[in-house]
This record gives sequence, structure tokens and C-alpha cells, in this order.
Amino acid sequence: MKIVTVMDNIGSEHKALYHEHGLSFYIEKGDKKLMFDFGSGTHTFDNFEKLGLQIERIDYAIISHSHYDHGAGYPNFVKKGFHCPLICGKNFFNEKYGIEAGRTVYLGNGFSKEFVESFKIPIHQVFGTYQVDQDIYVVSDFKRTYEFEKIQDRFVIRKNDEFVNDDFQDEIALVIVENGKLIVVVGCSHPGILNMLTDIKERFHMPIQAVIGGNHLVEADEERINQTLECMETLGIETIGFNHCSGDLLQKKIRERKDFHAVYLAVGSTMYI
Repeated sequence: MKIVTVMDNIGSEHKALYHEHGLSFYIEKGDKKLMFDFGSGTHTFDNFEKLGLQIERIDYAIISHSHYDHGAGYPNFVKKGFHCPLICGKNFFNEKYGIEAGRTVYLGNGFSKEFVESFKIPIHQVFGTYQVDQDIYVVSDFKRTYEFEKIQDRFVIRKNDEFVNDDFQDEIALVIVENGKLIVVVGCSHPGILNMLTDIKERFHMPIQAVIGGNHLVEADEERINQTLECMETLGIETIGFNHCSGDLLQKKIRERKDFHAVYLAVGSTMYI
């Protein structure tokens, strides 16, 4: 299995690639090719081309949730001829906002269901566990197990002309079965990375070998990060490929531990599992 970081906040040795706040992965599993998230704008497609990837060879498009830094780059792919099925979560097309210091800011991905349908692209809005292909699944509706993993109040959705707290029912994780173990790919982990991983392990009754993507620990303190890493060790996770919203403190703390093989997946990085 192969994972390539098409977009991330941090640059790499490949200086021709753009880096900006956002996340996007290209994934190969057997003969299937997937895009997971699309970054925040047109530069994701620029990187996609510079990495030698071709849109007609992608079988599935998966968007973890509808924040701009994960989905706003998708329309540019569509306009370039990217018309494979789109897989997203329940309530994906709800308007998302952030509220901070009395200011409301739109955080959504900037495209509608009607936009996707106008290109005759099949849309699968899923809730629970959904099989995409052989050994490839997406999972949502995560059970909340860890009390310290709370969704921040500043994230809201607009519903019936008022703002309500976002419970991130639209957030999905990609789960791939590889040699009897699970590879979990996440976007931002708003429901809580441990909530997500624990629920996934219980659903599939298999060990988790690797976790790839954003853990949304950028604002977490040292105590929470240590708790998170200890729980990941208890879950038996062997490899962590972290990036995007994981934060500098997680990078520091994870490198102090010997429990995992850990690597930061900056733009252009390739991981084989």
C-alpha cells in the first residue's frame, strides 16, 4: 500500500510543490487508486500534476469532512475532468462556520451538492460503516469514549437560520485492511482521534497497524498529548504518519517516545505500508 502527501501545511525537499494550510493524500491499495481530501485551493491540483498523477486513473474521491482545508480544492479537480464517485459523510453539505471573539467566519468547502450533481458525479453520503471496495471502507458516527476529547465550541453549523454546535456527523475516516491489520487515514479527527480509533478497532475486530493524517492536537496541552500517545500505545498502534493539524508539540513528544515508528508526512512525502 502506498500513500503520497499531495498537500500539507509544511514543505519538503521537493521545492516545486506548493504547501499551504490543508491536507490531501493519494492512496494506492492493490489496483485501486483513491484521493483522500483535496486541500484548500487550486494548488492541490498543481501538486497532483507535478507528482505525475493522473485524474482518469483515480477510482474514488473521499473527503473527510466539509471544512475548506480538506474540501475546497475539490471543485478544481472536477473542472479538470475528475468525475469518479464522491464519498462523504452525512450532512456534508451543511454550512460550517467558526465563531471566535464575537466574529463569525465561514469555514465550509465552498461547493454545493448541486455543483457535484451538475457534472453527473455519483455521490455517496454515508453514515456508519460503508464498504467502498474490497478491503476498503469509510467509517463515521464515532462513539465518544474519552471525555477529554471534546469538540471545540467555536465550531458551528448554520441550521434553520441559527448557529448550533457542530457535532461533525459529516466526518469520516478511511479504513483499509492490509495483511490482517487496519490502516486508518484521518483528515482532522474532530470527533477525537482516540474516539475514532477505539470505535474502528471495535467494529473491525482487528489490530490497528498505522494511523495516517491530522490528529487535531495543534491546540492540545502536554497532558492531553501524553494521554493520547499512551492510549495509542495501549491500542497497539505501530506506525503514526502525522501532519496538518497535529501540531508542533505532538511532533516533539512523539519523537521522545520509542513506542512507535513516527514520521511527519510533509507535502511530497511517500509512505509504503
